[in-house]
Amino acid sequence: MLKANLKVKVVVISLHVLLGVLLLPWQAAAGYFEYSIGFNFDRSEYGDGSFSWSRRWGTSLGYNFSDISQIEVSFQDVVNRNRYAGFEDSNYHDRIYSLNWVQSLFGKEFFFRPYVKAGVGQLNRTAVVSNYLGRRQESNVDSLTAVAGAGIKISITRAFGIRVEATSYLSGGRIKTWRDNLAGTIGGSIYF
Repeated sequence: MLKANLKVKVVVISLHVLLGVLLLPWQAAAGYFEYSIGFNFDRSEYGDGSFSWSRRWGTSLGYNFSDISQIEVSFQDVVNRNRYAGFEDSNYHDRIYSLNWVQSLFGKEFFFRPYVKAGVGQLNRTAVVSNYLGRRQESNVDSLTAVAGAGIKISITRAFGIRVEATSYLSGGRIKTWRDNLAGTIGGSIYF
């Protein structure tokens, strides 16, 4: 498990460096880079030792080749835990790598910039489920997925902004599955 996490981190960092090196000659043009990081956590207690919680964090590196259009490489790490005392304990760990097109409705000079995004990604899921008898079942799913999302970028300074986003990973690329993997994050962006 530790080796797998290390491999994931190495792949994410390598993708960011590769994209940065490939796009560096274009930086002198009208475009600019954007590095973002976001986080989300929620927890619910049901009593008698039953609970559910979810933790999501993600990072992305994008190149804005125009004032409103961006290509983005993104990584999301999601953990969902559900424990129902005397019944079931489940843990789902998702890692999503994606390449996205991000289209803002307004340019960088605007304080408030709504945007939409679409792309393609790789979803790697590890699920571990135990029942009240102590039986444990583990499964892995590796699936190509489509990405759809919308959000708002709020510029605080010329080099920093806040980013609020809702993203859905469409299982098998089917639009009717948009509710299956829907989540929101809040974070920050640095423009350079």
